[in-house]
Parts: sequence; C-alpha cells; structure tokens
Amino acid sequence: MGNTMYDYWKRQPEVLRRILDGRKTQTAEFVRLFCEVRPDKLYLVGSGTSLNAENAAMAYMEEILDTDVRAVPSSNLPPLRGGRPMVVFVSQGGSSTNTLEAMEALKEHPAISITGEAQCEIQRRSPHHMLIGCGEELAGPKTVGYTASVLCMYVCALEAALACGAIGQEKYEAEIGLLYLAAEQMEENIRRTESWFERNREDLVKIHKYVLVGCGSAFAAATEGCLKILETIKVPSMSFEFEEYLHGPIILTDRELGGIFYICDAPGERERMLELARCHAQFSPYAYTVTTDEAIQGGRVLHLLRTGRDHTQIFEAVLPPQLLAARVPELLGLSEGSPMYDLYTKSCPTKYNNGR
Repeated sequence: MGNTMYDYWKRQPEVLRRILDGRKTQTAEFVRLFCEVRPDKLYLVGSGTSLNAENAAMAYMEEILDTDVRAVPSSNLPPLRGGRPMVVFVSQGGSSTNTLEAMEALKEHPAISITGEAQCEIQRRSPHHMLIGCGEELAGPKTVGYTASVLCMYVCALEAALACGAIGQEKYEAEIGLLYLAAEQMEENIRRTESWFERNREDLVKIHKYVLVGCGSAFAAATEGCLKILETIKVPSMSFEFEEYLHGPIILTDRELGGIFYICDAPGERERMLELARCHAQFSPYAYTVTTDEAIQGGRVLHLLRTGRDHTQIFEAVLPPQLLAARVPELLGLSEGSPMYDLYTKSCPTKYNNGR
C-alpha cells in the first residue's frame, strides 16, 4: 500500500486494532508513572492535530480516571494546579518546537511524552516516553495519527484506571470491547463514506468554503476535519458546536458554503439539527447530513454506524472531512504544500531541525 493521505485514511481500522491488541505493553510506562504520581490534575499538552486529539480524548479520560484532565496548547501554558499535577506531551512527529519549549518550561513536574516516531527529539529529551502506535505517517496532513492518538489516550486512561483501582475488571472489559467494536465498524463506515463521496463528487469539488456542525465528540472530530480541509483543499473551513452555530455564525450561509451536519440521536435535538440542515439547503446547494437514521434518505445523506457512545463518535465523524481532504485536491489538480507555506515555516520554524 502507498503512502498518500488516502492510503493512511484507509489504514485506520487496522491501526486501531493493533493498538488495542498491544495496549498492555504500549501503555506500561504511562501506567507506571500514573500510579506512582497519583495525579489530581492531568495536563495534556500539544499543538495542531495532537491538540485536537487531546481535546477529543479529554472528557473520556476524565470520566475513566476520575481525575481532572485539561488539554492545553503547547504555546499557551497555564499555571499548573493541584497538589500532584502530571503532564502528558503529545506530538506525532516528535519535533514540534513549541512542545519542546513547553517540556523545558514544565521540566520540574512529572511528565511523559507520547510520539508517533520512536526516535525523535521529544523522545530524546523525555525521562518517560511511549509510542502512539500509528507508526511514521509520511503524508503531510495526518489522518491515522489523529485517530490513533485519541485511542492511545483512551487506552492509557483505561489501563491506568484499572491498575489504580479507579475502575474494576468488568467495567474495563466492557470499555475495551466497545473500542474494538468502534474499530470494526470503522471498516464499514469507510466503505459508506467512500460511496457517499462518489455519489457527490461532482458537487463536492465546487465547494469554496465549509462549515461542519455537530454535538459532543462529533464537534471535536469536526474541528480536526476542518484543519485537514484547510491544509489540503486550501479553502476556509469552520467547525461549530450546534447551539453555538445558531447564535450568529449562520449569517455566513450563502450559495458557496458547503455544510456538513452531524445529526445527533437524542430526541428533540435530532429534529432541531435536521431542521438546520433543511434551512441550509434553502440557501446553498451543498447541504450534507451524517446520521444513523435510515429513514432519512437522499443522495447527500451519509448513514454511518455508531456504537451509541459519545466518545467513539470521534472515529465515525472524522471520516467524511478526512476523505474530502484526501480526494478533492487530486480531483482539482491542487499540489501539496505551497511556496508561501515554505516561506512561512522557514521564517517561523515549527519543527526542530526542520523535523529531521
């Protein structure tokens, strides 16, 4: 298999299963440090896709560990609170300059780094280190790195919670089983997302700007999806939580705005979100819905399988924007990167030693 963004997008289920299969070994260092520190505050530090993954994983980690968990940008560190704070630095490439600076600023606190690559600058500077489990992702915009990072943090929480007694064996096995189900369903959801894309490709290549709207972890996934669209299709892309979108941003709707609406399953909210999608369709030819409800029909509707739990919706909701980012640039003849991007990163480096 190749090393394009599309290739990595399709590999996600197998990588998630591999992480679940090897979770005991993979998380051993995290579990040792967590049980030693017994933190009353856990800080997840990263930037870009890593920060998006931390924001996506934060609520579930907090629930499982019964510990305050906060995701913060590497370049905007708050004062650490609590009597026993612990820091987790996440970086897929392992060379982000602002994360390296954050590590130096917080070096007095117990910390572990989690990277995608085994040999990297962040790993070299870390007293405690573990791998995400995604391997090296050679395509620039990360897909499998995102979902693997989220799952990695989920299993870190589950293994540490089991070891420290925050959850019992029955709860642990149920949660692991749910994650395996999410990985299995991802295979079918990839097939469905590709079919949806092929049905709509002639219109999808015409969209000049995007808005992605969802609730809960679908909103978190939409935020990462927008980053991928911005990086690849190079058009404006915005994500909003459903209620926040209603409080003003809807005024942006016009014929050029493509809308992807993640319809939640909760009674009441489901109907309101569907009505929002219908309203969008009155002003734009590009209104798309993502739902589990087979009664909702139409060529622009994408039916995805869901486990019924919010935290696994990450692995479902992120697929459509990731595929747009992987396929649309090729159809439009867009080249990867740009001279302007190279100039910016040369003037304002983001990777230690240019990522080497």
